Amino acid sequence: MAREDASAYPFSAVVAQDALKTALLINAIDPRVGGVLIRGEKGTAKSTAVRGMTTVLPEIDVVEGCRFGCDPGDRRELCPDCAEARAAGPLPRIRRRPAIVDLPVSATEDRVVGTLDLEAALKHGERRFEPGLLARANRGILYIDEVNLLDDHLVDTLLDAAASGRNIVEREGIRYEHPARFVLVGTMNPEEGELRPQLLDRFGLCVDVRGITDADVRVEVMRRRRAYEDDPVGFARAWEPEQQSLREVLTGAIHTLPDVELDDDLLFLIASVCASMEVDGHRADLVMARAATAYAVLGGRREVTPADVQAVAPMVLAHRMRKTPFAEDRLDEERLQQVISQSSSATDSTQGESPTRPEPADGSLPAPVQAESSVGEAAAAPDVEAELVVGMDRVRRSRSGRRQETTTSDRSGRYVRAEEPRPGAPVDLALDATIRAAAPNQAGRQGDLAINVGPADVRSKVRTRRVGASIVFCVDASGSMGAANRMEAAKAAVFELLVDAYQRRDRVGLVAFRGDGAEVVLPPTGSVELAQLRLRSLPTGGATPVAHGILKSLDVLAAETRRDDSVVPWMVLLTDGKANVGLADGLGSEDARLAATRLREASINTLVIDTSGPGSGIAARELARAAGAEYVRVGAPSGVSLASAVRQRLAG
Repeated sequence: MAREDASAYPFSAVVAQDALKTALLINAIDPRVGGVLIRGEKGTAKSTAVRGMTTVLPEIDVVEGCRFGCDPGDRRELCPDCAEARAAGPLPRIRRRPAIVDLPVSATEDRVVGTLDLEAALKHGERRFEPGLLARANRGILYIDEVNLLDDHLVDTLLDAAASGRNIVEREGIRYEHPARFVLVGTMNPEEGELRPQLLDRFGLCVDVRGITDADVRVEVMRRRRAYEDDPVGFARAWEPEQQSLREVLTGAIHTLPDVELDDDLLFLIASVCASMEVDGHRADLVMARAATAYAVLGGRREVTPADVQAVAPMVLAHRMRKTPFAEDRLDEERLQQVISQSSSATDSTQGESPTRPEPADGSLPAPVQAESSVGEAAAAPDVEAELVVGMDRVRRSRSGRRQETTTSDRSGRYVRAEEPRPGAPVDLALDATIRAAAPNQAGRQGDLAINVGPADVRSKVRTRRVGASIVFCVDASGSMGAANRMEAAKAAVFELLVDAYQRRDRVGLVAFRGDGAEVVLPPTGSVELAQLRLRSLPTGGATPVAHGILKSLDVLAAETRRDDSVVPWMVLLTDGKANVGLADGLGSEDARLAATRLREASINTLVIDTSGPGSGIAARELARAAGAEYVRVGAPSGVSLASAVRQRLAG
């Protein structure tokens, strides 16, 4: 579905997995569930389903003319304007459907939280608040497509608003606070990167959507899409009876919801399930209780049963399970059913008694979920401190290797201060600073505006945003001793660094060299899923073409800096340095040294990790000198030790 017309597409006509529709309807019935994260590959109707929700959401009462859609019956959640008006008498009300507000990943902070009304300030000298997207989303749905690509400063803003239900703006000489309670709905393709854990936990439910493989259903998708494109109005009219039926179901469920309560046995069941599945915190318990209740009334029932808990548990727990970076990002459905069955049996047998933790038949406590590692035992290897050889050339290049805040010129990022515009550069107007600069000069100026601004008064915003590193592991996969261990350690290190890749804006890739060339095994990515797919099995053996590996890695990093010139490039060369294959007819060792000098010339931050035995690291040392790199020797490389060495250099 195209974005411009998706909101007109009937929700009932969306061909999507039942879990997706169910999760959205649960949130429509009880917004306190906390929203839904929809993960899936592109082209699976994620956005269409979300935007189609506007066609079935029941109407709500709002204060007529209120910019925030305040509830006239809730005096605790009124904006300042409505609170003031209410003191003079009853608030006028109208009915409308909740809004579905799109938050683009490119949105500025001003657009999201609101800012000073420019027209009111310049024409009338008034400091008036101009609401942002959070104001429009109050009592509605805030929808973020590609939520995993959202800038960190916007994530922080959303977390604050989601936690408090209020949006507090203090900027440009004004302070304004208004209600901002919304259902957070996000879609993402996991291959494009992970979601920050703090934001991930804010989504009440999570569903995974995959492409449909049944040919009959795929044909039906094509038929409905073509019918909609040929006649949107007629298509919507044909589906209106089902739409109306669904509206009536939702309206009835919303009215029934306050009358349904969970008994202690079901609360104990929910607590037992969450504890046995070892989720962090207590949000899962609260969400599961609300979701099970909403699911029950959606089915027309006033009593919640263990079957309702079992139906919503996968959506509640899918994104909250503890897992190592090597584990498949999927809920163990079989284990979940086993835990629910055990907890239900224990609940039945202890009715009328004080609740106790259910125990399996063998008397042992429920075992935690065991995450499987895709890199063998490397993940469990002890953290080996890397030996930094004294006396080596450890001078950093002009660009710092650390993760850092950097100024931006594209109006993205957080506004931190103002300055005079640079000649020839576009002006990102800092209204507060501009007005302050113009204020002392008003006595001698003529004009119709409350504040007359001259060219010399204009100030431009300085914005900052976090930049990350692009880290390419260049791994010797030749037949020399320990090649398989090196590869497993490098794979484990990639996963270790991908754990916090999203928070730090890092991307990690891997180049392997063996035989007579090198290949890009994993292009730089922030996605654990993509890394799992690409790194499951890698061949080793053959000659040692070090120069090929270095130049291939250099090409990858050059592409990364072209993609984003603020990125910090890093190459981690994992080898014993004993090159025996050159470029064309060249000598292997000489070509490797010449390739290493290219790293110095390109200002690539380089770390050479020597995997040779004690006293035999001459070749790797020479490569480090030629590259202007740091040199580290590890006795038995493991994923933990390699990742630790890289993290220390990135933070140093």
